[in-house]
Amino acid sequence: MRIDIRRGTVLIVALAALVSGCSSSDGGDKGSDATGKNVAAQGSGQGAGAPSPDGIAGGGGAAATGAPVATVTFDTPKFPNGKVEVAVMSLQVRGKLAILTVRLTPHLPQGSPEKTNPYELNDEIPLAPELIDTVNLRRYVVVKDNQQKEVQTDDVMSPIYNEQAGVATYSFAAPPANVQSVDVHYGHWPAFKNVPVQR
Repeated sequence: MRIDIRRGTVLIVALAALVSGCSSSDGGDKGSDATGKNVAAQGSGQGAGAPSPDGIAGGGGAAATGAPVATVTFDTPKFPNGKVEVAVMSLQVRGKLAILTVRLTPHLPQGSPEKTNPYELNDEIPLAPELIDTVNLRRYVVVKDNQQKEVQTDDVMSPIYNEQAGVATYSFAAPPANVQSVDVHYGHWPAFKNVPVQR
């Protein structure tokens, strides 16, 4: 029993270190990557606000300062006339994992709460991010640790403030080396197409 607890602790610490090592992103913004491929479906690109003071961090804060791979603004049904800017910052391979870093910036109308979270911005539906490998016809979901907990930012417990950016990270099994890009499904919004896999 003691050995299992130690192994679990080592795994959690290793994953935390791996996730916190996620940094820089390359590529253009507003719907295309560095090669000019279309990487986002629907919506409109906008600039992001300042980082959220005690909001989402998840280990991806460094990556959120670079240029996003794709930025799209969507409606937020829970907040009438509200918008949320969703920016895919990077999909970075680290060993056997691929770390998806997403920046969310709510633009909520006057009278809305100052503090929200990704779950509420997604109309109180779990975000359940997925990577779709169109080369090998595979779907990747967030990996779980030895306690069956998903290795990701908590979509409910991580606050984001209105007009301020928050960053969330999600860990997946890395796609094989022959996969150069994937489609990213994030929340109930349209998929981000051809997101480059950075190695």
